[in-house]
Amino acid sequence: MEHTLAVELPADCPLKCAFCRTEEHSGNPQAVLDTLRTHVGQNGYSEIYLTSTGETGLSPIFKEVVGMANSAGMGVAVLCATAGSVIPGLTRVEVSLNPYTSVLAKEAIAKAKELGIPVVISMIDEGIEEIDLETIAAQYGADGVIVRALQPEGASDRGAGTTRIYQRPRSSLGNFPATAYAELEAFRPSSPLITCIGPNGTFVPFLGGYVGAN
Repeated sequence: MEHTLAVELPADCPLKCAFCRTEEHSGNPQAVLDTLRTHVGQNGYSEIYLTSTGETGLSPIFKEVVGMANSAGMGVAVLCATAGSVIPGLTRVEVSLNPYTSVLAKEAIAKAKELGIPVVISMIDEGIEEIDLETIAAQYGADGVIVRALQPEGASDRGAGTTRIYQRPRSSLGNFPATAYAELEAFRPSSPLITCIGPNGTFVPFLGGYVGAN
């Protein structure tokens, strides 16, 4: 079975999303690199999934990690909100689309398409209005959509909505979905195996502001 290495890179962020799950943009870049150097290209990992404590492309080690994975022949998926995080060498871009990122996210989607990188739209369900995943995919010309239930983490003090996933038939999205976050746990039995590394370089059960039992 395919195996994903999911990593939360330490990074800053220019945005102030009200539901951000990583309230403090902190971590240890060197510790993350040290851990990755002993795992990238090992243990059957076929894809590395990069998220961050801010905007992924602003991590000081972002390009180095992408290069490391490329050299090991691994697919590289990135969750981001801006075009600066969309670079050659990626095999999937998951673009965070919400009222706070709308303009920047559209630029990221356009850049991914220019580079021929498959796009997934990533949204938050705050339980306010119905989100039709196929309609969203068609609207943005995306190969997939992932709608995440709002989590009571970080800047958010409440949970709401339902997590759902859509993949356009016959599209190629690698190890999608990468079940690195707690709200995606239900999809783990039918998805590629996953190992998560937090922003301090340690192994964790989930990325983000996970506060569940160990």
